This record gives sequence, C-alpha cells and structure tokens, in this order.
Amino acid sequence: TDDMVVTLMLAEGVNVEVNRELLSSAYLIAIMAVVVTILLWLSLRRASDVAIVAVGLVLSLLWMQGLIGWAIILGQRYGMEVIFRSQFSNLLPILVLALGIDDSLHALHRYKEERREGASPEQAVHTSVSRVGRAILLTSTTTIVAFMANMTSNIAALRSFGIEAGLGVLSAFILTGLWVPLVRYDFDLWMESRGKLQEEKEGLVHMVPQSWLAGVTTTSARHAPVVAALTILITAMAVPMMFSLEGDFQVEDFIESESDLALGIGLINERFSDEGEPGFILVEGDIANPKVIAAFGEFRSNVNSHGPEDSDQISRLPTGEVEMIAIDGILGFAKAAMAWNNTSFVEAGWNPSAEDGGVGCDKDVLGLPSLDDRQCLIFLYGFVLTRGVPESGGYPPLPPSIVAEYIHAAEELDYERPWLTVSGEVPHYPRASMRYGISSPEQFALVEPALAQLEQDMAPLQELARNPLRERGKISSADEEYPITWAIPTGEPVIRFVAANSMQEEMQGTLLLGVVFCTITLWWGFREETSVSQRWQEGMQDRADFTRRVGSTVVVSGVITYFLLGTGYALAFATLALVLSILWGTMPFFIAAVTTGPIFVVIVWLYALIALAGYGLNMITVAIAAMSLGVGIDYVIHLIERYREEREKGTTPHLSLAAVGSASGLALFGSAVSDIAGFLVINQSKMGFFSTFGLFCAIMIGLSLIASMVLTPAVLGLLHRKSLVSEYS
Repeated sequence: TDDMVVTLMLAEGVNVEVNRELLSSAYLIAIMAVVVTILLWLSLRRASDVAIVAVGLVLSLLWMQGLIGWAIILGQRYGMEVIFRSQFSNLLPILVLALGIDDSLHALHRYKEERREGASPEQAVHTSVSRVGRAILLTSTTTIVAFMANMTSNIAALRSFGIEAGLGVLSAFILTGLWVPLVRYDFDLWMESRGKLQEEKEGLVHMVPQSWLAGVTTTSARHAPVVAALTILITAMAVPMMFSLEGDFQVEDFIESESDLALGIGLINERFSDEGEPGFILVEGDIANPKVIAAFGEFRSNVNSHGPEDSDQISRLPTGEVEMIAIDGILGFAKAAMAWNNTSFVEAGWNPSAEDGGVGCDKDVLGLPSLDDRQCLIFLYGFVLTRGVPESGGYPPLPPSIVAEYIHAAEELDYERPWLTVSGEVPHYPRASMRYGISSPEQFALVEPALAQLEQDMAPLQELARNPLRERGKISSADEEYPITWAIPTGEPVIRFVAANSMQEEMQGTLLLGVVFCTITLWWGFREETSVSQRWQEGMQDRADFTRRVGSTVVVSGVITYFLLGTGYALAFATLALVLSILWGTMPFFIAAVTTGPIFVVIVWLYALIALAGYGLNMITVAIAAMSLGVGIDYVIHLIERYREEREKGTTPHLSLAAVGSASGLALFGSAVSDIAGFLVINQSKMGFFSTFGLFCAIMIGLSLIASMVLTPAVLGLLHRKSLVSEYS
C-alpha cells in the first residue's frame, strides 16, 4: 500500500475481549452445575436419580450436536445445506437443558408416585412412559413445530435455528423423556435382584410439601374470576410497554461494561460523537454521465435542507453542513489544484491552450474542465485515480488510494493518458460511493428514521433511474436518460441495523406464527377418538348445535389469527379450522386454546419486563422471548394432560386440580427452581451477554411456572365454575 489509508480492525479486539470474558466466566458454569445438581437432589431425593438425569442431559447435548454435525456433513455432500450456525446456535444447549430437566423430573416423579402406591417397577415404568411419555411426546412435538415456524423466514440463520432446535428437542425427548425412566427401571431391577431395592418413602418432602402446591392450583381455580381480572389488568398494562420496545445494540449488553474495549468505545462515542460511524451510499450505473454528478450535489442539498424537527443523525462539519463526501467534492478540489498549479495536469496530457484541453472536453469560463461535460469527467476521473489530487493553497495532497474509495474504473487506466485505458479505449466508471457518518448508530430507534429520511433525500438519484433504486439493475442497461441502475445506503452501521432489525422482526413474526402452529398441533394432540363419520352422523342429528360449535371454532380461530398474523393468514386459517373441526372435533380446539393462551400472556409479560428493566429489542431478548414459547408450552401441557387423566378417572374438577398440583406441580416446581437457580448464577457474570441471558431466562422460567400453576388452573376454574362452586359449597 501507499501507507496513506489506515483500517481499524476492531473486530479482532471484540473477539479477544469476548474470549477473555468467556474464560473468566467459565467458573460460573461449574457453579451452575453444582447448584442445579443440589436442587435436583432436593427434588428427587435419590442420588441415583440425579446421576441418571445428569447423564441423560449430557447425552442429549451430545446427540443434538452430533445430529447437527451430520446434517452439516450430509448437506455439504449432497449440495443441500440447511445448517448455518449463528449466535443463536449457542443458545440451544440452554433450551435442551431446560426441557430435559422438566421432562426427566416429570417422568421420574410419576414413577415414584406409582411406586408409592404399591406398583412394581415394571408397572410403574409402564405408567410413567405411557402417561407422562404421551405428554412429553405432545410437548416435544409442539415445541418442534413452534421452532419449525422459523422455516418460513427469509433469513438462513433463523431457518437453521429452527432445524437445530428441532434436533435438540428430539434428542431431549428420546433421552430424558423415555430413556431416563427406563434406566431408572433397569437400575431398580438390578437393585431388586440384589435384594437392596427399597420402597418409596411416604411423606418425604421433595423441595416443598405437596399440599402447598395442591393449594396453589385449587386456590387459583377457586378464585378464578379474581385471577382472570388481575391477569387482564396486568396484560393491559404490559401491552403498551411491549409495543414501546425499540431495537438497540448497546455495547454493555454484550460485553463487560468496565472492560477496556467497552470503555474505549464509550470514549470514542463521547469525544467524537459528531464524527459518526462511517456509512456509504453505493451507486451503480454510468457515473461518467454529468447528470450523476449534478444529482450528487442535489442530494447533498436535500440532506442539508431539514429543519430541527427532522432526524439529525447524519454527522455535520464545523460549518453546520452535513458531511457528505463524494467524487464531486474531490473533483472540486482537483479543479482548485489545477487553477493553483496545472503542472501535474499538463504532464498528464492537459493542454490549457487547446480549445478542448487536448482531451476533447469543454472548458468552463475559467478555462478548467467542466463538470457538465462527459469527456472532462473522464479526464478528471482518470487523473485523480492515477495521480490523486495535488496539494494547493495550503491543502495537502490526496493520494489515489483514497480517491479509489469514491470512484471505480472498470478497466486499467493508462497513466500517461488517464482519459484512456491501457488498450487505448474510453474507460467505463460503473460505481461510485458517497461517504457520511451516522451518530449513535447503536440506537436503532434513531437510525431507522435517519435512513428513511436519507432514502427520501435520494430523490435526485431516483429521477435518473428507470427502476426503484433498491432494485438492482444491470449496469449495461444504463443510458443517457437513466444513467443510474442501483443506489443503496450501506456501510457497517447500516448493515448492522438492517441485519439486526430484520432478524428481530423475523423472529417476532415466526414467534406469533409459532403460537398458531402450537395451537393446531395441540388440537391434533387432543383430537377426539371417535371416527370422523361417527361425529358427522352425530352432528347431522342436531345440525343447529353442530353448526354453532363449528362456527364458533372457525370464528375464534380466525379472530386469533387476524390479531396475531394479519388478514392474509386469517382467511386461510379460518378455512383450515373448518376442515379440522370436522376431522378432529371442536372441543379439542378449545382445550388447545386454553393450553396456548397462558403462554401467550407470558410472552407479553416477558416483553413488558424487558422494557421495565430498561433493555431494548436485541438478539438476546428476542431469542429468549422465542424460547419462552417452547419452554412455557411444555409446562402447561404437562398440567393439562394430568388434569385430563384425572378427569377421565371420574374425579371431580376440584380433586383433579388438587392431584395436578401435588403431582405434576411437584415436577414443575422442581424443574423451575433448578433452572432459575442455574440462570441466576449465570446472571452474576460480568459479561453482558451472559448476564442478560441469565436474568431473562430466569424470568422466563418463573413466568412459565406462574402460567402453569396459576393461570391455567384459573382458566380451568372458569370453565368448570358451576361444578367447583357446588363442590366448595
């Protein structure tokens, strides 16, 4: 190089800092493992159970990574790559651990429950696998479907995240949902053969008394109207907070706020806030057309014409004008240098005494190359690209390497005759760039209107383009009337904003689609066992009732889809609901809605708490909100399935809710406390990424527990209000 252009490799500094903080936080992973192990023992009260669960969790992670690895290998071999690892891939182990702990605790607690009631190990494991296994199958299927909603995304990393999550959930289902109770069974058979198998102790407290948990579910159902009113009130307060969230990219959210890197970035933002982070506008077409140079000037005037009420994120010069560096400004300096001393220009072939300057161009009134003439532009472009801008009037020279940042020649130029190529042809200039600065680029709420305003100011460029500027046309299609074929804002701040904003919007969109997919999957899971023909015949016997039930299902599903996804999806899902009502029945739909509803409330509350904590929408918070659907639905399904099982036995709603609280509630509470404690340990990390992730994962698990133990029993209490009132009276 000419040692005139300096590039700051900031990414290397970020990588070094991230690696340093990861190593410094490694001890927290060990502490988390110890804390979770202790809490698992308090929940299971058997060392062998804890060991089995731990092995199941480790194997689940190994299986997940192995399946992902095989997917990468097969995709590369057959040219169908579907895995694109991203930062979201690093969050998958947390999802698998949360689901794995929950599933294994449910399976083992049901096994213990059956053993306490006098069942043999074989009978206990059969009940555990057939009953809890069915619930785990439904939770796993629902979670996989929810994450597979990411397959509708246009972003490869999100589609990959959905596939990777599906493989992780599948691994957890097989190993923690099915393999763990079977290993418990084999271990008990081995202990029995040695005469050392002990019966499960009655009255043993597993972390909390079962009566407390039964009291929570029954009390919530008894006071269902109050719980419902409070839920509606809190949700009404949370919705505006959720919609007030804006995207951001704060450094302290990802790395240690007191690190040298973070402090350095803070000092740069503080002391050079007016400079802004460099961004560019890339322009393609026939840049040698004088209309393009004139449009650059008009564009700069538009950017300078805004008032105080408009966005003001574009960096400014000390004069107050927007700093917008482009080739037209460089040509202005070149002409000034020519007027000061034309020696270097004469050496390059310029003839000041000739009418056309010796290069076939029209001169302006000062006898300098005119920027309104194509041949003059070609000469000046070639001169500044081969020789740079000479010093003049106290201004230092500008080297060709810097000029090359703003104009690009398609062919190699002749140094002696810069208006020609080395082959003697007229050169083509297909690309140019304009440099500007964006202040506070990490605040996406400010960057978005600034970019929107910038694109409006690009109207002079749009007038020279046949198609919208964002649609890239062929450079060869440029002509005299429409010399510009493409022009877009770009550069690191723009790329970061567009990438992060698109990722967040896609994740939120697929999250809502996942809620709908979960409901449909649960509808299938809870479907009526009678045949379609039998239900149809029964419906035809009372057509009014059948029409009312099917119609209400169609209307409710259409309204829900309309509010979540918009008009385009509402009609399609309403039609689908009509078909599924006949195939699967109408009552299962409302059971599915009861199961999904509390989790949707949890998602709203989680977003509101993110706003309350002073955070914005970023990769971490949006990913956790997406994970809350997969984890939360797992909690609620276990409770609903156990409630349905108790009701099938003929138990009253009150006793069913009490049984649910003391049985499923025990596993839910143990799983939630273990996960929350582990995440709170991670929250102690000085690394912003770990700290934020640990905090909101703990909140997510806590809200999921509330949804399953408080909100869901309240909904069931409202549905069986008459029966519960008669029982209580």
